[in-house]
Amino acid sequence: MSDRIHDDEADTSVTIVRALLDEQCPQWADLELHQLLTSGTDNAMWRISPPSGPDHIVRLPRTEGAAASLVKELTVLPALADRLPVRVPTIAYAGQPSPVFSHPWAVVEWLDGGDAWQARSSLLDPDTDALAADLAETVRAIGAITDIDVPNRVPGTRGGPLLPLLVDLEQWLTDEQWDAARLLDVEAVRNSAAESAEAATAEIVADRFVHGDLIPGNILVSDRRLQAIIDWGGAGIGDAALDLVPAWSILDRRGRGVFRAATGATETAWLRARAFALQQAVGGVLYYVPRGHQLGEVMRRTLARILSDR
Repeated sequence: MSDRIHDDEADTSVTIVRALLDEQCPQWADLELHQLLTSGTDNAMWRISPPSGPDHIVRLPRTEGAAASLVKELTVLPALADRLPVRVPTIAYAGQPSPVFSHPWAVVEWLDGGDAWQARSSLLDPDTDALAADLAETVRAIGAITDIDVPNRVPGTRGGPLLPLLVDLEQWLTDEQWDAARLLDVEAVRNSAAESAEAATAEIVADRFVHGDLIPGNILVSDRRLQAIIDWGGAGIGDAALDLVPAWSILDRRGRGVFRAATGATETAWLRARAFALQQAVGGVLYYVPRGHQLGEVMRRTLARILSDR
């Protein structure tokens, strides 16, 4: 099985990829496959290079939840084409479940650029002003979209009402199964969450179209400029503050200030955004660090930035 991450996930090995291509995309079946080992955890990804045209990425969802997200993404991507200042994936083939693999799957065209986690050593102050401006422009453009049919964010999910999310966060901190005190500063997390909770009802929340998961693995960069945004399976209608998360997941302190000014975020929106980032980072540390997956380190860095930014 291909680099297993979750306890209950599908076989996404090269054997399965080969069988799917042979069954549904014979034009690519004999091409060499190169697995991409990234900080992503929903899909196993394999790069193929057709004899003409762009390279492609075969994406196999690891779990039922990831498969549902992929199905949604395949409806969102065509509606996003040419509507943002950066690129998004182009669908080359929407794969069907089969006896070989029980989930939907997909082939998308390769996009140039490395993800922001791979490029992290080059994305440090004072070199991130242009990237921060690119991110702000793109976040504003995402929030201006009004005609894509995606679900509303519900209580208990990031981008939904904040207070139920903070209740879930406190449960993570106290549940013995997670042993949170071993992995993070529980009181510092609580203090940050409390500051955001005070702002949760301070203004009317503007629900907008959101990407919903602007973390380093979903941001492609080149020469410290934003090139593309991938993984749209979490797109929805929710608190526009959710897409301010790159302030901590991608940017250092100086870039964070540039990004905040360029987005025009209010103080209360900023505090809600920080709480969304906090909840995601804590969950990522508790789940992925014990599993030894690099997403745990991604979230550990985000958490450190949040807790040092108060």
